[in-house]
Amino acid sequence: MTNTGTETIKYAELKAVILRFLNYFISQYKLILYITLITSALGLLYGKLQPSTFKATSTFIVEDKSGKGGGGLSGLASQFGIDVGGLTGGGAGLFDGDNILEIIKSRSIIEKVLLTKMEEPASSKGQTIADYYIQINDLASAFESKNITTKSLNFAGLTEGAKHTIQQDSILYILYSRINKNLNVEKKNKKSTIITLEVVSGDQVFSKVFAEELLKQTSDLYIDIKTGNLSRSIDKIQQKTDSLLNIINNISNKTSKLIVPVIEDLVNENAAMKYRKENYRNKFTYNNTTPIEQTTRERTVAYTMYAEMAKNLETLKLSLINQTPVIQVLDTPKYPMFDLRTPARYFLLIGIAVGIVLSFFYALYKYTSN
Repeated sequence: MTNTGTETIKYAELKAVILRFLNYFISQYKLILYITLITSALGLLYGKLQPSTFKATSTFIVEDKSGKGGGGLSGLASQFGIDVGGLTGGGAGLFDGDNILEIIKSRSIIEKVLLTKMEEPASSKGQTIADYYIQINDLASAFESKNITTKSLNFAGLTEGAKHTIQQDSILYILYSRINKNLNVEKKNKKSTIITLEVVSGDQVFSKVFAEELLKQTSDLYIDIKTGNLSRSIDKIQQKTDSLLNIINNISNKTSKLIVPVIEDLVNENAAMKYRKENYRNKFTYNNTTPIEQTTRERTVAYTMYAEMAKNLETLKLSLINQTPVIQVLDTPKYPMFDLRTPARYFLLIGIAVGIVLSFFYALYKYTSN
């Protein structure tokens, strides 16, 4: 009979071995207690030292109200060299698909938000969001180590379109990089048009203010792209309409000055006034046309032009109204925000579990090595 070298163990023997080890493991209760106390204390300490985390969430829908201009728009456009097709619906493609997700996270938008002045809390009113972010994250000391003081940055003094210094650009880029890592913009459902914007930071005020301002800046950009050309064209045509109205008023004043002497002549019946009336008529007669007839004709032409331009101007304004608002906000962040960090008690329980496991393997090692 061939010996395969395979050893077997009976259930009773296995049970006896396990019981002996368990008795030994229990006898090492002091060791188990020490190890468990150490790991649980470390777990509790880690849980307490976790930085606070607050998430501000906004949800919105990007609306598309682009349409074609109506009726009198075409005639008006040809008069002033305006392309009606470019006035309405322009720029809509920029926000199509997932483009909006990248636009919100772009450096230019985030930097505009950082340079916006805060309205809340009262203690930080007038301070830029960039200065507030530096303050709550204690970045001033890190910048000072590079010979950069926060006062020299003067973010509050920057105006829109103003050139930045090298230091200002460098610091803004550092802030942009840090914030962008904690900024999430996504569509929860690919079939849905609802977009969720999430800002995570260690300060609930910053999270809320930044999320709201970021959405506002994005909305302003979208409105400017969609209606900027149309708004500027309306301003241009409004100026021309106002000029026509001034011409009409001047003509009306001129007509009044001509009519008043005639009325006075008609009222006065004496011979001297009749002679004055004949003189007046002869004086202002030119090519068999009186000044009153000339001004009346001019006023009629001016009124006709003004009425047509006013009608077309209102058509453009209605088209502008149809383009806005283009971003419909569904939810905005509100106080109080819950701290998202994991409660310390969970790390305490994890520490206890780790301590028991480590104690078990250490006791098993000692038992088998004897």
